[in-house]
Amino acid sequence: MEPTLIHYATAVLAGLASGIVSEIGGAGSLISLPMLIGLGLPPSVANGTNRIGVMTQYTMGYIRYLTRKPIPHKEAAILSVTLVLGTVAGAYFAVRIADAVFNWIFIGVMILTILFTFFSKELTDRPDSTDDPVSRSRAVDYLVFLGLGLYCGMIQAGMAYLMFYVLVKRMRTATKTAEAIKTYMSMIVTPFALFIFIWFGHIDWELGACVAVGGGFGGWLGEKFVERKDTHTVKDWFMVALIISVVYMLLFVQLHLHDGIFYL
Repeated sequence: MEPTLIHYATAVLAGLASGIVSEIGGAGSLISLPMLIGLGLPPSVANGTNRIGVMTQYTMGYIRYLTRKPIPHKEAAILSVTLVLGTVAGAYFAVRIADAVFNWIFIGVMILTILFTFFSKELTDRPDSTDDPVSRSRAVDYLVFLGLGLYCGMIQAGMAYLMFYVLVKRMRTATKTAEAIKTYMSMIVTPFALFIFIWFGHIDWELGACVAVGGGFGGWLGEKFVERKDTHTVKDWFMVALIISVVYMLLFVQLHLHDGIFYL
């Protein structure tokens, strides 16, 4: 595939949309990944290329967070060990499975996200004073994060929210502390997944750079929406875009009605 100006512009737009959504609630890759597949990239290459933008978003998010609040690096580093192991395994699995299988898995994740968004309630704040874990098996915590890592390496979309959910609901971590740990761990594990995709040559560097540029600006723009407390509008548009993405992946990718959105 020889990229054109339209391809580059669409890649920037994919990163922009992903950055805004990820900053507000997570799962921005559910928008950017179908857009990259729509450009004609094989799903595994689109998955790897998208990680360049993801790494940019998480790194910039970590830097922005670090300038405002302290991050408990020690606690996060301990949990990151199993998360990294799972991420490497998940990324390896992602580059080895058939594209059609990956597409069905990804479509399933998008549908589950739609249902979860419609029917779930937002996590209530837990004050810092409740940052005291209840009695539970630490080994199970490690297994949970190993599973999260497998998902992160393979799909990644919504990973930050899943970590936040586990930290708050299972580990009874205060929401502010969980937000800090989630931000740090997301930045730590992404390069490991990216390395696997690079190793197997599943990266389009030119489009990836465009996604990174859009993602960096999108993260900054998403932060502005959060500051203005105007996130519901973005979430509504996210749901519309997500439904369109599911329809596109089902009809035009899996059923092969055409080879790519720019090849009609």
